[in-house]
Amino acid sequence: MASNRRATYIPLLVVLSLVALSLVALDRPLVRGDSLAYYMWLDSIAGDGDMDLTNQAERFAHVNAYQIFYYEPTGHFASVFADGGAVLWAPFQRLAASLDGLGWLHINDEHFWTYQGVLFPYSFMTMLGTNLMALAAIILAYKSARFFAPRGVSALASLMLFWGTPALYYSTVEPLSVHIPGTLLTSLLIYGWLKRLHDEEQATASKTPWGSLFLGLVTGFATLVRWQLALYAVPIGLLMVRRRQWRDLLALTLGFLAFAWHLLYTWNWMFGSPLVIPAEARGHAGFLGPPVHLLKVLFSNERGLFVWSPLSLLATVGLVSLARSYRQRSAVLLGMIALQALMNGGVVDWWGGWSFGMRRMTELYPVFVIGLVVFLDRVPAFFRGRSALYQRAVRGLATLALVFSMLLLLSHLNFINTVQDRPQGDSASAEISYQLTESDFRTTWLVIKDHYGIWAWRKPGP
Repeated sequence: MASNRRATYIPLLVVLSLVALSLVALDRPLVRGDSLAYYMWLDSIAGDGDMDLTNQAERFAHVNAYQIFYYEPTGHFASVFADGGAVLWAPFQRLAASLDGLGWLHINDEHFWTYQGVLFPYSFMTMLGTNLMALAAIILAYKSARFFAPRGVSALASLMLFWGTPALYYSTVEPLSVHIPGTLLTSLLIYGWLKRLHDEEQATASKTPWGSLFLGLVTGFATLVRWQLALYAVPIGLLMVRRRQWRDLLALTLGFLAFAWHLLYTWNWMFGSPLVIPAEARGHAGFLGPPVHLLKVLFSNERGLFVWSPLSLLATVGLVSLARSYRQRSAVLLGMIALQALMNGGVVDWWGGWSFGMRRMTELYPVFVIGLVVFLDRVPAFFRGRSALYQRAVRGLATLALVFSMLLLLSHLNFINTVQDRPQGDSASAEISYQLTESDFRTTWLVIKDHYGIWAWRKPGP
């Protein structure tokens, strides 16, 4: 009996092992770009024990380009970036501080100080924290998928979506971005929601509002990590309205407000108003508006979700077909995708700046895992009697989608490091064309060896 129980975890353990190897192969313990803003919050919260960025403005002056700035109307240093991720990283920052005295961790001090304003132990430990969060998110996504499919296909979908979306990139190449902390929280939210529904339907749990309070707390904290993650609570709340679960709706709202109020407080302190779009306060007028870029967010060759991560399109198809068996679950999960797409379609830089793929939708990872297991495992009525043919076809299609995304990832790393006039990257077709016609995989390996992964931990490139 014990051996059977252990066997049930073998597919998940295989996935976690493969992911861990990919993390080691691409990890970069260097804080750059937007990630520096999140690290400044971490330095303030875990280092200084406050949220006053004055010390950080001085400490990181030689690397600070736009991450924090002096806001004259309030007389405070401010940032347009969220601070919640610092709370999740704080234990790793404290661990780094405790290890700072170990001489063998002080490697290339001048290099790390020049590029990021802190030494190797600090960026390395927070990078490992992100790695652990990524593994935890995979476990939760797998457990969520198990409500709909066997363990084998659930493990396969968890692996494919991690490798086939920006999740791998933002776990390794830019590990101090907040997309992985956000993904961990959305994975916890979705698993908690599905577990609650399952237990209620199986009559294994009493119908108390405590579970809804937990969902609200998770979403409220996720809002502090990335503001647009507040939208994940909306479809769940609408389902409660549909079911007339007023106590649950109240508990969800109270749990959300228990954390989310701090966002308004922080905005008011930095910008003088609790209701503000920080980027516009920084001077980017019209930063957020109607979702006029929606089709680009989904289908553009530049950074479009379904182009750069075609597995997400297959997963969305799976969620649509899920409505045949679980209409309300399907509606909530599709609603999460729709709200994130609409939000990003209203942002002036809908492509996400110097990003890999549609990075602002990375947190949909657990939603897409559920959709992909349905796509792979559930045979539509049209194919009844030809289920083997259907499953071979969809698994072949999913494999091609994954190969495309992995090729694009390697092409992107090559492109941004060898094309001097386009360090921010280019369209998917341009990067793959460059990889296959103007460059080669030997060059890609040399780029990775010099800039990413365990080979470059001692001196990762910029």
